[in-house]
Amino acid sequence: MNFLILILVPTIMIKGWDSIIDDKNNQIRVKIIDSNEEVIELPLEEYIKGVVAAEMPANFGIEALKAQAVAARTYTLRKVQGNKSRIIEMTTDINSDQAWIDKEEMMKRWGNLKYWFKIAKAVDSTEGIFLTYEGRIISAVYHSASGGVTAAARNVWGRDLPYLKVVKSPYESNSPYNHYVQEYSIRDFGKRLGINRLNKAELIYNMKILEKSSSGRVLKIQVLDQILTGRELRTRLGLKSTNFRYKLQGSHIKFITKGNGHGAGMSQYGANGMAKKGYNYLEILKHYYPGTKLKRMTY
Repeated sequence: MNFLILILVPTIMIKGWDSIIDDKNNQIRVKIIDSNEEVIELPLEEYIKGVVAAEMPANFGIEALKAQAVAARTYTLRKVQGNKSRIIEMTTDINSDQAWIDKEEMMKRWGNLKYWFKIAKAVDSTEGIFLTYEGRIISAVYHSASGGVTAAARNVWGRDLPYLKVVKSPYESNSPYNHYVQEYSIRDFGKRLGINRLNKAELIYNMKILEKSSSGRVLKIQVLDQILTGRELRTRLGLKSTNFRYKLQGSHIKFITKGNGHGAGMSQYGANGMAKKGYNYLEILKHYYPGTKLKRMTY
């Protein structure tokens, strides 16, 4: 955008926490349990730096990195909403929590310390800011790429969340996941679905997509006598997205997907596209989490 907007972020106390504590030792800390069951404890803001470094490419625009920092902080704070704990336990398992790496690992990936300073700037400039809806911390989920449109929470997890609905994500032209092909032999495809001696003729007559969501993602698909959800098939095959079509070619089946991840909440490639178009992180967050409000925590 070519004009300056001054937005004041209200400061609030999270329910159950003291209003202001000056002693840095009493600030919120995160206990990180990694894949080797090793435990690292860090102040919240230092933890968020490691999450942003792990979850979003460091060469993305600074406003996209800021949006990622706020989403990651919000996701983390929701873990202890409503209680008095100042220790938040998080794993590095992306299937249950958020990815996290330290500065050393980030250097191995990017080979340049300037990226760590860039990430630190994104986190520090949004310190303490998180997202709420009707006064409560939201589930600020995010994903790599939406394929042009995000998914509603009800089509991913079976329940409505008013700030996780279908929104267009038009600036993803640089995403490598707009047209992603994964190919399986029909035999391997059958094995992954627990079907022995599957053949092409059976698939031609007994495989079809039964239902799609308004965002174009597969909700139900039939394979012989099995009725699977799009999420179930994605998990069994390791597909990038439930926004897919398929094609039978010879003794193989090809799945062509759009997007990468569950599709709900903020699209990281979409956020980067918006940043490149001149949108700031506040506008990015407002777009992907409609109806939410930004608040700043006190210590």
